[in-house]
Amino acid sequence: MNYENFVKKIHGEFEMLAERKGLSGRVVIRDIVKNNNVHLKSISVVNDENRATPTIYLESYYEEFCQGKDISDIANEIFEMYIMNSCGLNFSMEDFMNYSYIKNKIAYKVINYDMNREMLKTVPHLHILDLAIVFNIVIEEDAYNSATAMIKKEHLDMWQVSKKEIEEVALTNTPELMPPVIMRMEDLLAEMIINDISMQWDDEDEQEQWDFVKEDCAYGGHPKEKVSEYVREEIEKMKDDKIDMYVLTNEKRINGAGTMFYDGLLKKFADKIEKDLIIIPSSVHEVILIPKDNEISDEEINEMIGEVNENELETVEILSNHMYLYCRRDDRIYM
Repeated sequence: MNYENFVKKIHGEFEMLAERKGLSGRVVIRDIVKNNNVHLKSISVVNDENRATPTIYLESYYEEFCQGKDISDIANEIFEMYIMNSCGLNFSMEDFMNYSYIKNKIAYKVINYDMNREMLKTVPHLHILDLAIVFNIVIEEDAYNSATAMIKKEHLDMWQVSKKEIEEVALTNTPELMPPVIMRMEDLLAEMIINDISMQWDDEDEQEQWDFVKEDCAYGGHPKEKVSEYVREEIEKMKDDKIDMYVLTNEKRINGAGTMFYDGLLKKFADKIEKDLIIIPSSVHEVILIPKDNEISDEEINEMIGEVNENELETVEILSNHMYLYCRRDDRIYM
């Protein structure tokens, strides 16, 4: 079954589930243009209450289908995901139209300028270096979900506000809505490994989940605190003593590359380590900071960035193909 037929089949299965479960509204399939001009198919429900509803993208589910998963099981999984994500949404079209209500929810993110030229024709933005700062409304933010809506030029007309005001509001709001995090690369890797191990734990026994790792998991049979200690020790052994790397992102780890433009943040960090900074745009979600010295050439760094973008990242996550340099003296980022 090709992708188009898969989408049609999921549409039909979802509609039957919605009718059976008493979910009101019209089930729709949309072609969504995401970052870097990536087109994705999504499924959602248009309801009569004009309230925000989750958008579920279908590409990853098609991969599961191609790997042999039953399409009915996939439809059930998508429906359950939709219902679960619906519980946290409490945002209506009336809310969206009320600028006083959404003003404090406006934040910015950073994307590649050239890869989004078509989309940028329709949205207010700032062109900085070879990047663009665009503006979102943070509809919902909690420990599990993040829902945003991009601000378009037509919205400024509806709210009767200027682009300049949106910029000023976003520059103030974003560090508060998405506080920055700078951490050693080793600590981030350890965090990712520990989280991966924790996902293998048995949720049925809460005491066991939080105190001991299951025997059939990595580091099985050991207390959680001990596992964290083991992982961090192993990561430290792997560290390259010649190069210190730091990850700059936000607490949500989503669209965190924009933290590089937070007022005074790079200056404070660079002054602390007393060096200029190489900025590696590892993705739209984070950047890597390396103290500037002669251990690694700019050419080597740019080659590494290109390889990662081509072989490791989804197109939608790419930020840029080259490094930037932050100069302490000038308090400025250069290409």
